[in-house]
Amino acid sequence: GNGGQMNEHVEFTVKAEEDLYLTGTENTIRRVTAETNYSCLMLKTQRFSSLFRHYAKYHGLRKDDLEYYFVNPLENEDTPESVQLQRGDTIMVRKRRKPEPPEAAADDEEFFRDMRELLDDEEHMDCVFLVHEEAPQAGPPGSSAMTGGIASAPPPPSPYGAPPTSGGGTKRGVSETFSDQGKPEPVDDGMDAAPSSAGLVEIRAHRCVLTARAEYFKALFRKGPNADLGSSGGAIVAAFKESSERMVRVEPMFPARIVRLMLEFLYTNRVQSLGSVRTDDLLCLLHLSDKWLLRDLKRLCEHELIRAHMDVDTVARMYCATEDYRALRLSKACIEFIMENIREVTGNVSFQEEMRHYPHLCIPILKAAADMIPEPVHKKQRTGDHGGSGGG
Repeated sequence: GNGGQMNEHVEFTVKAEEDLYLTGTENTIRRVTAETNYSCLMLKTQRFSSLFRHYAKYHGLRKDDLEYYFVNPLENEDTPESVQLQRGDTIMVRKRRKPEPPEAAADDEEFFRDMRELLDDEEHMDCVFLVHEEAPQAGPPGSSAMTGGIASAPPPPSPYGAPPTSGGGTKRGVSETFSDQGKPEPVDDGMDAAPSSAGLVEIRAHRCVLTARAEYFKALFRKGPNADLGSSGGAIVAAFKESSERMVRVEPMFPARIVRLMLEFLYTNRVQSLGSVRTDDLLCLLHLSDKWLLRDLKRLCEHELIRAHMDVDTVARMYCATEDYRALRLSKACIEFIMENIREVTGNVSFQEEMRHYPHLCIPILKAAADMIPEPVHKKQRTGDHGGSGGG
């Protein structure tokens, strides 16, 4: 009987890892000297919380000032059985350590400086944006002036093969976002082999940064197998010319200053001089971010346009741009602004001129205006006829 009862117990030692002190405001007393052993006998299923209370009380210490560990720190709910404590094992006790402070968050400014240095490191840059220094003069979005300027410089094929959007009346030109273009065709090696350098600027960048930050560039620079041009009817697989040339030809509507703003964002996740960027340049940057699927940059442009650029003179231009660049958040903010300032906006010449190019965009404005009109009070139905009631 006694042997079976002892099998349910485990005998072990608690050893002080260091001198243990009882500390108060007026005095400090050493209660246990380092390396002092204390023999214990516990049930295998007994919680260690009872040991912690007993040891502290026996030695005149505060329970909460101590911590215990075997192979791992011991918790109140642990038992000798749960931590595989065996006869003759030793549990260590020491003063409770203060929790380690969390590591300091990375300094944004330090990151920004490092990435700016990388952006200026032309020695190791391995790809080039071929950019027009100045954008051609363009009329309002959708006007013939802009469409003509766009059509004169068709863009490289898109990395993504989305089918062209159907339906007439679209205001997009040839150079609009890749989702409006057809499936990419195999690149003709004879095309654009030696582009003219007149009026062009080379802006260099690191291909690894571009591909890490944007799916568009990841697809654009992806290397693929040789195109299978056989007559077997199989799918044609080809890499984009940019993957071998490491050169991105940018449409004339995106001047060098816009491409540099885009690169600054890709490298540093911010545009330091965003507050001084003009409204037209922000709209151009919004267009570029939509075209190259830079969602975070697109969101930043929308936010800045709403925050600092929206007024009676610019809201129409912004609102029409949302049609071309799929900026839903900006579109909603424009409609709200128009509703709040409807007399001033609708009387503005620029608003009237812009809406001539996008007449269908008047419908959401009319719907929003209709929602502001209170419901009419229904009149009670007449129950009798005046002519009939007078003849009795």
